[in-house]
Amino acid sequence: MSPYSYLPYSHNALKVFEVVARVMSFTKAADELNVTQSAVSRQIKQLEDELSSSLILRKHRAFELTPRGQELFAVLRQNYHNLDLLLAQWKVPVKKRIVIKSALSFATRVLMPNVAMLNERYPEHEIVIIPAIEEDPDLAVEDCDLLIINSKNRERYLNKAGITVLREEYMAPVYAELLAEKSIEIHDLLEMPHLHATLDHQDWKFWLKNANLKGVKQGRDTVFYSLDLALSACLSGQGVTVTDLLLVLPELNRQFLKCPERISLQHSEWQYFCYQKNPSPIANEILEWLQAQTEQDVAQLKMLCDKFKWSTQEVLI
Repeated sequence: MSPYSYLPYSHNALKVFEVVARVMSFTKAADELNVTQSAVSRQIKQLEDELSSSLILRKHRAFELTPRGQELFAVLRQNYHNLDLLLAQWKVPVKKRIVIKSALSFATRVLMPNVAMLNERYPEHEIVIIPAIEEDPDLAVEDCDLLIINSKNRERYLNKAGITVLREEYMAPVYAELLAEKSIEIHDLLEMPHLHATLDHQDWKFWLKNANLKGVKQGRDTVFYSLDLALSACLSGQGVTVTDLLLVLPELNRQFLKCPERISLQHSEWQYFCYQKNPSPIANEILEWLQAQTEQDVAQLKMLCDKFKWSTQEVLI
């Protein structure tokens, strides 16, 4: 037994009825279907006979739908519309994707501001940026065009197939101008509120140790467990945070963020790498762009160091 045992044998008659009901004219329906008006009338009469139901009330020079005709038209209109949408989607070419998985702060502060440029450069592709939450991802299971890694386990990635070293981090404390009425000296850092991106306070500990500051730390600590949150708190004047200055170049240029006087930049334990599991022409182009962008950013940081007299004796710049 057919699962659609109540449907009429000729589905074409249903289509003819849908057109007639939609345009409310046998003549216009015949034009749309590219058939004669008499052929349209025969199809409607055949459908009414098969359904044992009157669908159209014929009047002099006009007609109207019966209640059953209105019900049938409503169902046909909705389903033909859905079918048309489905078939239209099939005709739309599916864009290939460029998937970039990245350390969260790099994705937020380097990739996101350049999405418009990437979209313009690769209009036939869909740009997909995925934040990498986990540290030290397993390269064997990654499946993306480019993977931007921020790791302190350098030996895990150095000299590995598909790995390119992007850059070091350039660390220093930063604060918002509204935090202090006058410029902050380096020794003031021991008394100011410290904002942290990790529970272990590692960035601050590493920087303070290498800065050789004398005295006891007195400022309170607040942990945000995210560099972006710590920077937002810093920008709102809640304290000082240690960060990679290349990630906050726009804020430093506009002096929304400042470094203390006579500061010395340091490299952290962390380093940025880029991994390509399956190199492709487009992935190679984006990697080249990332390398060129990094060189520009480092050059810009060098200019800021010269302008504000920040020491670079401890870093390669």
